[in-house]
Amino acid sequence: MVSKNLPKFKPLKEAAPELQEKATQLILEKERKEKERIARFGQVRPQVSIVWQGQRWVTVRNRIYYAAAEKWKFFPDFLRDYVPEILGIEWCKAEAAKPEVERHPVITWRGQAGRYMNAQPPQPDGSRVALPSGAVAAFACLAYDLFVVDDNGGLDPELVERLKSHEHFQGARQELFAEATCYRAGFTIQHENEKDGRTRHAEFTAKHVATGQMFSVEAKSRHFEGVLGRAGKASEKPSFRIAHLINDAVAKKPAHPLLIFVDMNLPYKWAERILGRQAGKVPRPMQLLLDRIKKQHSGKDPYCMVVFSNHPHHYAIHNQDPQPHLFCVASQPPCVDNKILHSIVRAATLYGNIPQSFSAEDGDPPPPAAPLVWPRDRYDFLVNGTEVLVVHKGQPLPERFATTDKDRPQAPSRLHEFLEDGGLSRVDAHAICEAIESGKSVAGVFLPRSVIPK
Repeated sequence: MVSKNLPKFKPLKEAAPELQEKATQLILEKERKEKERIARFGQVRPQVSIVWQGQRWVTVRNRIYYAAAEKWKFFPDFLRDYVPEILGIEWCKAEAAKPEVERHPVITWRGQAGRYMNAQPPQPDGSRVALPSGAVAAFACLAYDLFVVDDNGGLDPELVERLKSHEHFQGARQELFAEATCYRAGFTIQHENEKDGRTRHAEFTAKHVATGQMFSVEAKSRHFEGVLGRAGKASEKPSFRIAHLINDAVAKKPAHPLLIFVDMNLPYKWAERILGRQAGKVPRPMQLLLDRIKKQHSGKDPYCMVVFSNHPHHYAIHNQDPQPHLFCVASQPPCVDNKILHSIVRAATLYGNIPQSFSAEDGDPPPPAAPLVWPRDRYDFLVNGTEVLVVHKGQPLPERFATTDKDRPQAPSRLHEFLEDGGLSRVDAHAICEAIESGKSVAGVFLPRSVIPK
């Protein structure tokens, strides 16, 4: 028996060749933009946003925020207002009302960043662009890491509370970096039950979506007095002891291969000495550290991978943002697929890449930052016997150096320190020191940063 109610089928209409070609081009262009987005920002969700009735609407996971489209022209404009929303408006107001030396670092960065950007000349469209200062980069990177974690999996309320604590902020910030990096690398995240006191827990468990590989993830950060809101006076030469941080992570006896993120928390010049590669070789201080840890664990690497990072924004909030350092080491032999480890390393390098537009469909991002000329002071170094006199703008400085104070790779001279503090690279500072040690005066050295005592 044949039903009389069979649906009627109509042949599909085939597009004209010129329309097919145009549609193909549009699809390929969309795919190209998506591949480019992933290459720049990792395997995270694209921002979802529209402009409607004069308002900019932005989704973050299951929430929608909106403001006047003119207020949120670019994605960082939204991030500026998003951070107080996450940390709490009233908490932010209370911190901002404190004397600056007592404020939470995030509130200090936000205020300094705002003043710095407002001091830049406006562009024809009213926007302001500049090379980032340390404060601008510190706040922007924190804000985007918050957004990435929130939008791709959700922020742990306990992590947010730790971020608001002066005492726990530094450790929580490193955990946030670790989570954001895992999302960029194509992982999902499951937080541990910290209320279960029967055993120690890793920060979280990360699952690689493409392969199902599980990792126990630990985030460690070195704390120093007078740095990142901690009380006390910052030391001129920080300690380089970090083996105890790795051993503490290993002692938790994680259920899965152990992935450790270690924040070195060093000014740029010290990070360059510890993490900077020379002629492509592993830095000697790091090799000694890794050998020591392996020896302490019966000749085996007790981890799957360690990601050593240094993001020294907070050491230069009034100056040009320093370059970061990254050094990753995997166990030998590797205990998981090298492709997965490579994805983690690649994701860690994407830190600091922040979208400027709300989406690829919004068009090209704003023009690159206009070249900013940071203050450059001239210094002349005059050798008289073994004494080295420093002249700045025709006036001798009270600081004195000596040709007998030899500059060495692992023991920089006081003059080398002076030059690096002024913004010279390690290589340039050493070249000047060598000339002066040989008895030659060096005139016309221009330093990006002033080293004159205030």
